[in-house]
Amino acid sequence: MDPLSQKKSGKPFVSLWARGVKTVGKRTSKGKQKKLEHLLRDAGYSGKMTAVEFRLLQLLISGGSGALVFFLIAAAAGQPAVTLLLSAAVSFLAFQYCTFFLSKKRTRRIAEINREMPDFFDTVNLLIEAGLGLDAALLTVCHKKDSPLSDEFMIALTEMKRGKSRREAFYELRMRVPSDGLQRALTTMIQADYLGVGMSKVIRNLTIRLREQRRESAREQAMKAPVKMLFPMVFFIFPAIFIVSLGPLIVKILTEGLM
Repeated sequence: MDPLSQKKSGKPFVSLWARGVKTVGKRTSKGKQKKLEHLLRDAGYSGKMTAVEFRLLQLLISGGSGALVFFLIAAAAGQPAVTLLLSAAVSFLAFQYCTFFLSKKRTRRIAEINREMPDFFDTVNLLIEAGLGLDAALLTVCHKKDSPLSDEFMIALTEMKRGKSRREAFYELRMRVPSDGLQRALTTMIQADYLGVGMSKVIRNLTIRLREQRRESAREQAMKAPVKMLFPMVFFIFPAIFIVSLGPLIVKILTEGLM
């Protein structure tokens, strides 16, 4: 198939998609759109998908899942009411799962950013001490490292090329990424840039503080481990131990009696 025919064959889908986006956009409130935009941004899908497009995709997945379950079970079940109820339940779960997926993606992305920060800023500091400026050091590290943190700094550097100041770009980056550690680091860098303090010393101290916070977080997670292990031990491990150790004694008592 030649490219012209491929383009013509794809036009109906594009037209239907645009029509669906327009319809869903009219029926979705501005507040809901803003909330979805923030969730998409935090999950790393900013610029890849709009809030209305996500809502349309969510509706398609929900309706498709419900219809699929209905046609698969309708022939075998023979009970329309039960089939409709099950299809509605699956459709509702599929609709909620899309938002849940974004929330989990957001949590994983923030955790990855927090984990990447010490090494990222440590490398930036080494390049600054080697003679590069802050912008050049950030650009070099962003090209070398493939991570959400590098992607966010690349957006900030692109905005600086378009005319924004470093403070404005860092402030927008601070507002864009919901990571407490990164927000504190960017606040320190913005203040250092405003006061004219040497950025190498600031980033070195920042890296030390980030590594200390990471160690404290690891200690905190280690202290929570016994509490998290209590539930599986009580409900899964202890019953198995009791069955293995006391099972033969109980069987003997039931069959032979106490004497």
